[in-house]
Amino acid sequence: MQTFTYSFFWRFIYRYGNLVITPLLLLYALSLVTLIDKNLIVLIPFLLSLFILYFLNKSYINFYKLVPYKIEIDNEKIICTDFLFRNKTITIILKEIESISGGIFDGRNRGLMKVYDGKNKLCIGFFDRLNNSSKLVTLILSKVDKKIYDKVIEHIQSTKIKPEVKSK
Repeated sequence: MQTFTYSFFWRFIYRYGNLVITPLLLLYALSLVTLIDKNLIVLIPFLLSLFILYFLNKSYINFYKLVPYKIEIDNEKIICTDFLFRNKTITIILKEIESISGGIFDGRNRGLMKVYDGKNKLCIGFFDRLNNSSKLVTLILSKVDKKIYDKVIEHIQSTKIKPEVKSK
């Protein structure tokens, strides 16, 4: 059984970053409210800050549901624990994974990677900032169904940026 966790810094950012940024954006938006009656152009940054506030909190709510802070994997299953606001353990059987997406699975270097168990309707996510995340990705890819593996590899190769060839 191999265990993957986040470093203290990334664990703090993913867990509590929202709790730091949201009050700051709210203070900024409230200060703009006092200026709207004097100058109507202030409405633009006010609406922009509300827009950012909405999508930031929506993203963090999804993170709280999807992202475990401790992932254990062996040859048969993935065990996910230490979710924020949930004292729950999710177990995904590697052979029952129906799809994998995001991050490296979609040919990007960064981003939230999702593993979906179609049989039990479970989904977990993890970021590339996970300690040894490339090893976890390799283990997942080596254990999923061949069709899923081929689809991911094809997608990675099709989105890979090819270097330009200099002609002489």
